[in-house]
Amino acid sequence: MSDRLKNADMSLEYDKESEKILKGFIDELNSSDIGNGKYPQAASIDLKYTAELQRKRLNEKNANIIYDYDTEKNPLHNVAYKLDKDTRYITRMPFYIMDSQTEYSLNGKVKKKDKQLKTMYANVIWLKNQKTDESYCCPNCGAVSSVKKLLGGCPYCKSKFIMSDLFPKITNYYDRRAKETINSSVLPFSLLGILIVLVIYGFFSYDTITEAFASDNMTQKIIQGVLLLGCAVIGALLGYILRIAANILFVLLKTIVFLPSLFRLIKTKRKLPEFMRQFEENFTLDHFMGKLIYMIRTMVYSDDYDNCAIYCGEPIENRCKNIIDMSYYGFVNMNNCYIENDYAYVDIDVRMYTIYCNKHSISKKSDIFNLLLCKSIHAESDYGFSIHKIECKNCGASFDATREKHCPFCESGYNLPDYDWVLKKFRKK
Repeated sequence: MSDRLKNADMSLEYDKESEKILKGFIDELNSSDIGNGKYPQAASIDLKYTAELQRKRLNEKNANIIYDYDTEKNPLHNVAYKLDKDTRYITRMPFYIMDSQTEYSLNGKVKKKDKQLKTMYANVIWLKNQKTDESYCCPNCGAVSSVKKLLGGCPYCKSKFIMSDLFPKITNYYDRRAKETINSSVLPFSLLGILIVLVIYGFFSYDTITEAFASDNMTQKIIQGVLLLGCAVIGALLGYILRIAANILFVLLKTIVFLPSLFRLIKTKRKLPEFMRQFEENFTLDHFMGKLIYMIRTMVYSDDYDNCAIYCGEPIENRCKNIIDMSYYGFVNMNNCYIENDYAYVDIDVRMYTIYCNKHSISKKSDIFNLLLCKSIHAESDYGFSIHKIECKNCGASFDATREKHCPFCESGYNLPDYDWVLKKFRKK
């Protein structure tokens, strides 16, 4: 078999597998209860961690979220992107178009329902050559082993792991309205069309109409009645045309509004990899976006920034404590990027859909979050982003420094920017 056919077969296998993974993720999301700590197993550790923070926020607000995605009723599904440029990861972006309903409840009462046709996208990532001798920390006991050994079980604590506990994983997902049109039915437009036609006809034929209905001539009354009925039919047809025109105008206006964001997104997708590959040859934009979303969700749902490992900036208060749910909008804008004192800095904006929970109500908004990220240009990207290998420089203990600022054994500080991205600034615009 030629290399071309082998690559084609491999591409087809990953495509099908990514759709299967997303289908399973959606099914688990339907039966999940974030308020009780249940979340899909296909989610990366970062997604599960922020889901745990979200669970605490929901419990504090006495709120809950129920998802209902219908993947059985004629769903459309495929793969949007196949990104294999990276030498470390294999990335697919599968999608499902389906009916969706999300219920937001407060104090046991449903306060908001979001029901519409949606397209759900996900980043499904595999680690190439997973059976490598690269060392990782056992997620259960923290002992250092190779990925190959962990796939067969930890040799120290005897915990067993299946491959889905390592890779592949969904590192990020978001849904968008599949129909970017006016949701209103044709009836209001038809009534408006009828009113417009009747007003126009009445304006030009007022005398004729009043004379016909004032006279005893039944024929004239019937003629005018038929004409008025005809006006109503024409008005109804006009209303249908008005709805089409309104939707065209709606789409055009929405496109015009989002064109600047689209241009900024295209620019970011071009400029950011160019900058990053100066010191990180295998930079993957999709992996980086998963990191961005994780950081935003962590900062929004965290209550204590002093002990938040990913934040190393000036002391700030969390001004997002009323947000109980959020999803990626699909638009990012890199404002600036530079290298200073062997550290890379990226100033970037991310647009998110956010759900706010106040004392008696739940509402939806679109927010822009601004982040200033920092990382040493000498830091190597971790091969296994869902299993973190960390060693304290003081005592040698292994712990997850992406969650804790200090070693839990000797309480020594850990300089995370030397190993991974951290936030120097974070704000909601």
